[in-house]
Amino acid sequence: MRCEPALEVRVDVVVGRPAALLPRKDLTVGRKSDTMRPMCWRIVILALWWCSAVSAAEVPVVATIYPVADIVAQIGKDAVGVTTLLPAGASPHTFEPTPDQIRSLAQAALFVEIGAGLDTWAERIRAARSGSMKVVTLTTGLPLLGAAHVHAGEGEGGDPHVWLDPVIVRDHFVPAITAALSEIDPGHHALFQQNAAELRAALTQLDTDIRAALAAAANRNYVAFHTAWRYFGQRYGLHEVAVIEAFPGKEPSAREVAGVVEQARAAKVRVMLVEPQFSPRMAEQIAHEIGATTAVVDPLGNPQQPGRDHYIDLMRYNLQQFARALR
Repeated sequence: MRCEPALEVRVDVVVGRPAALLPRKDLTVGRKSDTMRPMCWRIVILALWWCSAVSAAEVPVVATIYPVADIVAQIGKDAVGVTTLLPAGASPHTFEPTPDQIRSLAQAALFVEIGAGLDTWAERIRAARSGSMKVVTLTTGLPLLGAAHVHAGEGEGGDPHVWLDPVIVRDHFVPAITAALSEIDPGHHALFQQNAAELRAALTQLDTDIRAALAAAANRNYVAFHTAWRYFGQRYGLHEVAVIEAFPGKEPSAREVAGVVEQARAAKVRVMLVEPQFSPRMAEQIAHEIGATTAVVDPLGNPQQPGRDHYIDLMRYNLQQFARALR
């Protein structure tokens, strides 16, 4: 953003000599009057502060999960300041916001959530927000997969794990977020559009690379820790045979584990997907019983972990895990 000075102020300083030691004729601000000098310096300082404040203005955005926060940051760049509510390593299925996180919305101009029951805890946060705040629910208008095996609280329209399909992110998330930022900050509309175009191109390349890497997968069946990967599987021709925890945070019964083992054996499953947000113990036990391996896939990423600290990098990491496990 350009900052046009409201007035013209001339400052002549002799370089290399401290101002306090200069003769009066060497240091002038506008007129050389002693009475004008303090006032003019105040004007200079005020003008510089004003320019800095205007240039540094950011749209304050709060996102419920980190992949969405990163997408917002890629579109907004320096014109936005993004806060993520869900801490690294936590699961949106079991998360409860703290009072400090609720207060973090005090200045938010934009709130971006997944919806479809994934981040129901966000409803309480939004309810506590006073004043105007634009809300973007990213599952709105999307044809969602059915809510089979989805835990309690989800199923409000279907499976919410849509961000794990990069084509959905490209064709739905990016336009929705770009439009919201442009509405709030029309002065940066061209910047948002340019950044969005670059991100869409990168997502198109990501989609191409995933298709190429998984084209030769010998066995396209997998068992997931929980039902997070069905959009990814549907897009790239993979099949979720079963899930270990139909309700994340609640261990399956012995009967449910036996059912998973039976289905996995019948489908000749060779990989069990585990996630860093949950204990891998049960998946490792089942994998050992059926002679399969485990692969750590990450639906949420971590801003402090290189290789998973941006959405596209995170999805490339997950691609590597799938490709290695399914070959």
